[in-house]
Formats: sequence, structure tokens, C-alpha cells
Amino acid sequence: MQRLCAAALSAVRPALAGSADVLRPSLAAGAARALRTSTGASTSQADLETTPLAREKGQALPPWTPTQLLQKRKTYMKRAGFMLSVLEQEKVEALNKERKIPEFGPGSVVELKLSVPENKRRVTTFKGLCIARTNKALRTTFTLRNFIGPAAVERTFPLYSPHIQEIKVTEQRRVRRAKLFYMRERVPREYRVA
Repeated sequence: MQRLCAAALSAVRPALAGSADVLRPSLAAGAARALRTSTGASTSQADLETTPLAREKGQALPPWTPTQLLQKRKTYMKRAGFMLSVLEQEKVEALNKERKIPEFGPGSVVELKLSVPENKRRVTTFKGLCIARTNKALRTTFTLRNFIGPAAVERTFPLYSPHIQEIKVTEQRRVRRAKLFYMRERVPREYRVA
């Protein structure tokens, strides 16, 4: 494995050395620093002073996360995941400022006002007992269950969907679980919401 890594580095080193003048100075410095850290050489103070963060000491930080703060996340996949999570968190904060979303969870009776795109954007209401909520930043969903007509209806909604116009919590029932999937086996009068 070490021989394979050494062979790969020896193949990449001339390409990096030849393309350093073509790359932007910050990228060239980052490539050289990555090459030195992968080969085991230490980073000098001069290298740290040529980074974009050091050049902008008197200015505000850029809107992205500087690479120096991402050094602990060694792989590009982890760095990309971290950047996506930061972007999602910013989007969630912006959506929370636009409209008020009440606090609710399993055991809450929730009433929704929905605009249905298939039905000329007419507004309908759906009321049900929240039996589950998955918190995944921008992809947060919740599941409502109710007994309507001859059968039970269970629907899962994205919390930040543009089709949801209003969320209102009408009742809070005391529960001791995070998921109330056992309600599927119970009689309808236990979870029916009028």
C-alpha cells in the first residue's frame, strides 16, 4: 500500500510542479501544502502567510468556510458534506424567518392548510395526530394519521414545503415515545381527530 501511494505521489509531483505557475497562487500554495503534508514534510510559516486567510487579515471573512478550518475533515467527501450541511442550516434559518413554524412533535394534533397544485391551487385542510417526525435540517418531515370516512389516512409532509400555508397545533397529548407507529394497530377512536 505504501509503495502504491509513493508511486502515485511520484507521478503527481511533476504535474503539480509544472502546473503551479498556471494555477492561482492560493491553489498552488494549497496544492504544495497538500503535497508536503502527504509526504510527511512540515508546513513552514511562509506557507501559512501566503494563504488567502492570512492575506485578508484586515478584511471580513469570505462567505464560504476557509480551507484552514476544514483541515480536520481529511477527505473531499467529508468537506463537501460539511459545506452542504452549513448551506442547509442557512436555508432553514431563512425559511424560519419567513414564516412561523410552531414547535410540535409526536402526540401533537396538527391542522394544516395546504394548497393543492393539481386542484388549481385550492386550499384544503388536513388534520391529524402526529405519529412521527424526522429532523433532517431542510428535509425534515412529519407524519399525520387520522381516520377519515371508512379508512385510516396517513400522510407524510415535508416541513418546509412551499405548499404548506399554515401549521396550527390544536392539542398536545402526552406520549412517552418518539415514534407512535403502534397507533396503526389501535382502534380508530384512539387516534381519530375531529
